[in-house]
Amino acid sequence: MKKKLLLLGLGISLLFTACSGKKAAENANQPDTKQEEETKEDNASGQDGEAEEDLEKKEEKGPVEKPEEGGSEDVSKELSNPPEVTFVDYSKNITDGEGGPLLLAVTENCPVVSIPENEAAAEKINMAFEQKHTEIQAYIEEDTELARNAYGELSEDGKKEWGGYGYGAIYKMMYASTKILSIEAQNYQYQGTPQPTTWTSSYCFDAATGKLLTLADIFTDKAKAGEIVAQHILETIKADPYKDALMEDYESFVPDILTEDVFYLNEEGLVVICNPNMVTLDVVGTIEVQVPYTDLAEVMDEAYIAK
Repeated sequence: MKKKLLLLGLGISLLFTACSGKKAAENANQPDTKQEEETKEDNASGQDGEAEEDLEKKEEKGPVEKPEEGGSEDVSKELSNPPEVTFVDYSKNITDGEGGPLLLAVTENCPVVSIPENEAAAEKINMAFEQKHTEIQAYIEEDTELARNAYGELSEDGKKEWGGYGYGAIYKMMYASTKILSIEAQNYQYQGTPQPTTWTSSYCFDAATGKLLTLADIFTDKAKAGEIVAQHILETIKADPYKDALMEDYESFVPDILTEDVFYLNEEGLVVICNPNMVTLDVVGTIEVQVPYTDLAEVMDEAYIAK
């Protein structure tokens, strides 16, 4: 009996020892969670320290400038020489097939600007005129089709007297300095009427950046500037040779003359273009009114006043 109890006690002891060994092995294979968490906290602290150190270095170098959306910022460079302007001739006669009647006579000379000291500014200006050239092609196509239809409706005698339609955009440089480039476009459209329709537009650029200037760019007080310009227009059109060609109620239309595409700057001041049928009959043609810088000094940005 004692022998059986001895054997039973020995078996329980061996079983307990085996279980203890298995548990120890399992614990050895598992990582120390507390130690791992401490390690992660140390690494995170180190990364935060590095991030703060990098931020301090960036702040010492100064803030990083964010470029404007849609392209790089205008780069203004003080020029020592004014822009140079040449012209590409796109004039042509459009006929109805080879050897057919003339449909449309086109006169167009597109400006090409060169600024060796700032090629980016020159490119911006040239893109503006290239876009205008593209727009003109649409008008030319429309007028060509109108001319084709008009010619087709003529009698045989009428076709013998046919002279075709006409469209023109004739550019010329009005003023160039190290600050300003002013270009004027004289336009006409002839569609068989006794007189062609004519109008003049203008383009005034900041020569240092290539920016097409607006009234808001050159005036510090646009409303007051408009009043000064309107007064000069009234004084001009009330005098010879325009006073006898004034339209009815012309004074009410004078404030509407100064718009974004009918002004430019030159050496003496701001020039405003009064197109026919605005305040005067078309018989007198286009009127250009110059407003001296001295009269605009209080309402104009000094950067654009010629000195």
